[in-house]
Amino acid sequence: MTTPLHITTGRAVDGVARLSAVGEIDLTNAAEFAAQLRDALGDGSARLLVDLTRVEYLDSAALATLFAHAERLDIRISPLNEALLTFSGLDQLAAVEVVAEDVGA
Repeated sequence: MTTPLHITTGRAVDGVARLSAVGEIDLTNAAEFAAQLRDALGDGSARLLVDLTRVEYLDSAALATLFAHAERLDIRISPLNEALLTFSGLDQLAAVEVVAEDVGA
């Protein structure tokens, strides 16, 4: 059974490409997350804002997807997942901002 995950893409108020996820990202839905992330990144070199502030759980499959595109990502996470991104070293490769709630960029 696939873990619930809702992904939306679009543009933030300032025109920056944005992908927002709600739920959990794990092995059961990581392929969907990866495909949506690749589509949102497109072929250009522009950065993508990845809003994970409403993601309750990330596993290694989710981290692998983020690492694969880290140089083009600006990631927003909740304090709940801050340690995971710090311990994994992802915060050294991607811009990571810890926010208490989705600020609606």
